[in-house]
Amino acid sequence: MPKRKKLTDADVKKVESVILSDTDVEKADRSKYGVARRSIWYILRFVLIASVVVTLCYAALMEAMYVSNIYIIVTEGMEMRADCILGNKSKAELTEHFTESWLQEDEAVNGNKYSLYRVDSYDHRLEIEKFRVWPWSKEATLQVVERVPNIQATAYNSDTTDPVPSWVACRYEITVDKFDGRWYITRLTVVDVDPPEEPHATPDYSKLETDIPHY
Repeated sequence: MPKRKKLTDADVKKVESVILSDTDVEKADRSKYGVARRSIWYILRFVLIASVVVTLCYAALMEAMYVSNIYIIVTEGMEMRADCILGNKSKAELTEHFTESWLQEDEAVNGNKYSLYRVDSYDHRLEIEKFRVWPWSKEATLQVVERVPNIQATAYNSDTTDPVPSWVACRYEITVDKFDGRWYITRLTVVDVDPPEEPHATPDYSKLETDIPHY
């Protein structure tokens, strides 16, 4: 039976060094894996945050564009509608801002309230109270108050003695829809007739402190 060779201290140190080197390799591999995993998570988180920021910026930009376009369509369209009702514009000119289907239903546009008069001037006042539109939506709603004071007109016939009819102020809910990339007013719904006009605050100059003596 062969005799077993007794391990020397040098042999033990060699074995220990091999084991330690294998352990170091495993630690290095785990360290590299951890670094790679953290790097991937950092990149994914950055991409996610960047995507959210870009989406929010795009949504804000689209909403701003929608608001701007709709504001122009509504303000210009309502002024042209008033001009048409007063007899200074034709109904055909309103198709740039209103759908033809709604123009056929609009009683004020199709009426002849001011047909006996030539309207020379007037004030058109449109106050937008509420505005609701989403970036992904093709419909918007607005609540406005329209007033047309100071109508100056002359009767076509000298026999006409009746005063010029006054304009009835109304609060409307306006529906605006998008067709083929363009916004159109599709409906006007009367919410309130002759709403009270909020008084404008005016300063009381008599209460101002001045150096001018009062007698």
